[in-house]
Amino acid sequence: MESLLSKVESIPGTIDLEEKLSSSLISHVYACTFNQTKAVIRFDLPAAFKLAIDRKNEANILKNIIHLDLSPTLLYSDPLAGIMIWEYVHGTKPIFNLGQSNSFLLKELGRSLSCIHASPIPLNSKNIFKNSMVLYESLHDDTPSKILFKKASDLYNELVDDGVKMVFSHNDLHHENLIWNSKYYFLDWEFSSKNHPCFDIASLVKSFQLSEYQIYDLAKGYGMVNYKIFDVDVLNKWIIFINFLEEIWKFSLTKISKNI
Repeated sequence: MESLLSKVESIPGTIDLEEKLSSSLISHVYACTFNQTKAVIRFDLPAAFKLAIDRKNEANILKNIIHLDLSPTLLYSDPLAGIMIWEYVHGTKPIFNLGQSNSFLLKELGRSLSCIHASPIPLNSKNIFKNSMVLYESLHDDTPSKILFKKASDLYNELVDDGVKMVFSHNDLHHENLIWNSKYYFLDWEFSSKNHPCFDIASLVKSFQLSEYQIYDLAKGYGMVNYKIFDVDVLNKWIIFINFLEEIWKFSLTKISKNI
């Protein structure tokens, strides 16, 4: 607690910590009031500095995509101290139930994702996805899970070799990172970088367990400029890769945490 209080005291301005929103091996996240603005503050733990995450890069991305109006407003960032504050986003987490009319919400989600993918990759941003894969490979070297990483890497290389242009991607899309309040807000941009558009699309399909009809609504909102990226069989292969990646991430985080 003393370390946390000292970090709070280092922040210029007035800040009042409120309830803890989440906790992991990487960071603690709290609701707070910062200079009389309802906000969210994240304190990084030592494991965060060992990963391929780059908080300076994350702050740069948030500043460069503010025109999209799809992300929280960055209020304060101190990458060296592992502190970031952004404006609190009011709203609800979307749910797409089978048998219910979710067409409008899915089309809006597709439209919002299309805006992200059509946006230029922010200047001076790093390829966090590529850097993460390089780190994961080094952590899995000389371990039994090396075979798992090779399967994932080979599958990824096969999937991206389809002629589809790489785009600016969020790279961490699931139900916890989406808020609906008359429009969508996308949270947690720490892994955003250049990637294949199917990675984000398949992440949504997996997280929300979208049916083929729901995928069609998502595609209609996106614009369906490329039918191939919404092909169910293609997306299922991407979901296999994402499942591999989740296991790789768990192993990597555990290994890094044990060595701190």
